[in-house]
This record gives sequence, structure tokens and C-alpha cells, in this order.
Amino acid sequence: MKYKIYRIIHLVLTGMITIPITLFVASGGLGENFTGNVFVYPQFLLVIVVWTIGAVLSFNRKTAKYGLIISALPPVFFIGNIIFAFLKFGVLN
Repeated sequence: MKYKIYRIIHLVLTGMITIPITLFVASGGLGENFTGNVFVYPQFLLVIVVWTIGAVLSFNRKTAKYGLIISALPPVFFIGNIIFAFLKFGVLN
């Protein structure tokens, strides 16, 4: 029973991190140029597909552990990029 609760909490938390950040980046939230046009990058929506595959796999008894690992990859990617950017550009120094 505890594993089922953990799985739901895990998927909700990773989904809350993955989906908004992915939609923001894919819609061109960071990609304005000097002409005022936005660089839309819809290929970035594949990150949501990876998270969804992990979420679906986590509900099968045989692939539950792999599903949780796969669904945790996008938030780890985003958090890693944010920490790398802070360290590279000296925000945390």
C-alpha cells in the first residue's frame, strides 16, 4: 500500500515540475531575438512524452521501478540545467 502512495506522490511531483517547464520552453518563453519574433521549439514536447512513458510503465508490476526512474529523468534534467546555469554564470557565488 505504501508503494502505491509513493508512486502517486512521485508522479504528481515530477509532473508538476516537468509539464509547466516543458510547455514554457517549447512555446518560446526564452527564445526572443532582436526582431521580436519568438523561437518556438515544439520538439521539446518530447520531454513530456518521456515522462508519460515512465508514468505508464510505473503502473505495471514488472516495470514499476523502471517507470519511476524514467519519469524522474525530466525533472533531474531541468534541475541539473538550472544548477549548472547558476554555477556557470556565478549567481550562487
